[in-house]
Amino acid sequence: MVTMNSIDSARRSRAAAAQAIALAGALAMFVSASADAGDFYHWLQYTPAGLEARAITQDDSCPKASIDGRDAAMAPRAPANDAFPILACSLHIPKGAKDAAIDGRRLALPAPRMDKILLIGDTGCRLNGLVAQDCNSSADWPFRIVADLGAKMAPDLVIHLGDYLYRESACPWLLKGCSGSPWGDNWNAWKADFFTPAGALLSSAPWVLVRGNHEICERSGRGWSRMLDSYPFAADTGCLAQHQPFTVDLGELTLLVLDVAAAEDRSANAQQADIFKRQFASAGAVNGPVWLAMHKPIFSAARTLARLFAGDNKTLGLAARDPLPSNVQAILAGHLHAFQIASYVEDFPAHIIEGQGGAMLDRFAAEKLDGLVINGVTVEHGRGVPGVFGFAMLERGADEWLVTDYDVHGKPLSRCRLRGRKIDCE
Repeated sequence: MVTMNSIDSARRSRAAAAQAIALAGALAMFVSASADAGDFYHWLQYTPAGLEARAITQDDSCPKASIDGRDAAMAPRAPANDAFPILACSLHIPKGAKDAAIDGRRLALPAPRMDKILLIGDTGCRLNGLVAQDCNSSADWPFRIVADLGAKMAPDLVIHLGDYLYRESACPWLLKGCSGSPWGDNWNAWKADFFTPAGALLSSAPWVLVRGNHEICERSGRGWSRMLDSYPFAADTGCLAQHQPFTVDLGELTLLVLDVAAAEDRSANAQQADIFKRQFASAGAVNGPVWLAMHKPIFSAARTLARLFAGDNKTLGLAARDPLPSNVQAILAGHLHAFQIASYVEDFPAHIIEGQGGAMLDRFAAEKLDGLVINGVTVEHGRGVPGVFGFAMLERGADEWLVTDYDVHGKPLSRCRLRGRKIDCE
């Protein structure tokens, strides 16, 4: 028999459980925003003003630095707050500097010409509602293995093609594989998802950091703006909604870095397309060949169990409807959680997509794209590697680039040669 006492008891139990859940959530958010004593990271990255050294410290002041044997003062970039109890610092590195260090740690200054470029993208561990990776397992989330292996291969430059933070909600309580994971746009989540696993690769070479759709202001934009954004910290708003393109000299080749993080995928946004059209056109003012680095590709392909199908970003496709400048040879992108490379029958830049750095994989991405028509453009040659974590390396030859996709063991999975806008794959 159900009595009023038993009903009241059940209500009190549910209320107590709700209070416990709320308290646990508050505690988790508090813990996720804390910083461990001695948190310290440093790296080099390219910005519109040139090469910049960055550091993150828990100290109250920026670390000491030196350039060519002379003391140099790092400037505070973003102060500590409740969500980010760390100080972000920056220092401009003049072109031609021979030696630089932060807190006695030497920085890997760039080579005169970038002949070995590592591509990586979509690296965080996905926690989004009930969709969760095993963040505590290097088999299910191998970003640290990928980054460590990449560092051992000694690249001249690392290009991260966007999407750094995937821990957007708490680990579902029934799943042990991600138990205890921090989450949200705060320091401990950023540290767990990017800075700690990327540590060796961060210090191995200069970086180009491309903004992904996970770094838009409505998602993880405040951490991005505070620590990784190539532009000055937006202290008044905490996050810049849109960035202007900037160039990086790779030696006889220019990289044009674009922010297409907010480009509408499923329908063409004419206002956005006008912005991106002007940005694409700006490549024409650059002398010599250009590669575009941006998070979302214009074209990609995936497969269901039944058929191969085309994927295109409708807004970027509209922006690229007029021919892109003839000196744009290739587009480097992420977003698709796989590796793909393609060139086209029409005179259009080759696509290289690298998004297999750690986030949950797109296991049905296409392996062979030859003949696929994507929004009026036909793939002449195209290859893909779905369902495998890894990274890509681009190595310069006399008149071509060797593009190799590697798995987490350093095994080559795909190898192609890029000549101008065309690819030839083994």
